[in-house]
Amino acid sequence: MTYYDCVVAGGGPAGAFAARELVRAGCTVLIVDPAAGRPRLEGLSTRVAQLLKARGLEAVLATASAPCPRSVDWAGLKRSANGERLVRRPAFDAALRQAAVDAGAELIEGRIGRIEKTHPEQGVVLKLSSGDAVSARLMIDARGRQAPSSQRLKGPQTLSISGLLDSVSGTPGTHVAATPEGWLWLAEAPGFGRWLQISVDADDLGGAGEAALQERVNRFLTQPCLTEDMGGLNVQNKLLARAAGLVLSAPELTLPVIPAGDAAVAIDPLSGHGLFWALSSALAAVPMALTVLDNPKPGVDLAARFYRARVVETFWRQARVGRDFYRLERRLAAEPFWRRRAAWPDDQPSHAVPNSVRMETRVVVEDNRLVERDVLITPLDPDGVAFVAGLPVGDLIDASGTRAKPIPDTPSPAFQAAFQWLASRGLFNGSTSRNAHQPTRTRETA
Repeated sequence: MTYYDCVVAGGGPAGAFAARELVRAGCTVLIVDPAAGRPRLEGLSTRVAQLLKARGLEAVLATASAPCPRSVDWAGLKRSANGERLVRRPAFDAALRQAAVDAGAELIEGRIGRIEKTHPEQGVVLKLSSGDAVSARLMIDARGRQAPSSQRLKGPQTLSISGLLDSVSGTPGTHVAATPEGWLWLAEAPGFGRWLQISVDADDLGGAGEAALQERVNRFLTQPCLTEDMGGLNVQNKLLARAAGLVLSAPELTLPVIPAGDAAVAIDPLSGHGLFWALSSALAAVPMALTVLDNPKPGVDLAARFYRARVVETFWRQARVGRDFYRLERRLAAEPFWRRRAAWPDDQPSHAVPNSVRMETRVVVEDNRLVERDVLITPLDPDGVAFVAGLPVGDLIDASGTRAKPIPDTPSPAFQAAFQWLASRGLFNGSTSRNAHQPTRTRETA
């Protein structure tokens, strides 16, 4: 049996990125991935491009197109100031896996057959589809929506149906449009062609066979929002149908398994945050893993609190942001697809703004490990701030937790910047209160 610090199940963006960062932090890592992705286009935001550049992954970013314009037909809007790059997902995923291998990770093409044994501190034993067994202190589960879960929480579920059209315009770009039955994303990339993705209610398909999928896509091709002749489907490319609704797959961390990406929270593609969530979730998994590997007993508690705050908060925020976006489309508010999504999950604000300044103790990331720190919550910083100009905010507030400490006689540039920031938050004129940490309603700050 071969032993590793971490086995990563799934070599998509979340798994491959987490594997690379763990290896760079000194861990022994095995990636198990079936390498079975089908060709498709996906949007890549400016935030993802900046993150890849910051991590030295220019070769991965090179698999994406140059920024493309985006047009919209949504809530009366016809233009969009936003754009996006287009990536061919198999090539993007393969480049990330190669980056992990180049950093020192091992890669096996296959699947996790079953988990034979788990223990929070002693690790996990996995049987691979090849029949081989591997052992690791931790497993990063990045198998996406296919990851097993017995605690799923979800809203109205969407089915995304996509395929290659037999027409091209020769102009790279994307188009997003609302229709009575759902919404569509049309993308064209040089050398790939024109890709259409429609998102409809999963309970309203009228059949799950290829003919039913083709019929639904054909209806979208005649929508008024598509003013030119789109042509038909390229029959040489079978349609791709995937579940695409927002799902909280794993609300609690059960070590030695750390879910990442869609295995933790599966994102609705309407948000445009799919790839960003995959990579940011992987970055969150790394300090959890390193903290547990360094010191299992306190690490288990810190990781569980950190995970719960981050993952649960992400789910509810995405649910409410998505709800607000669906509500913008008033022209179609009476249609069943839109009515269901505009009513879920509730009427609470997507970004709650605190009405006071206060201090809390939370689990945050410091030097790629999890630690407890004082965090300052303000109306301008509802998610909290743990460090200002690189200084712990707890070192800048007096022992009573009510106001900023006196400015030193000869403050360093960092202290000067920090105290200017505290003054902008009213900490020299107002006061703060200290509240106990509520991990299910807050998220980490780093």
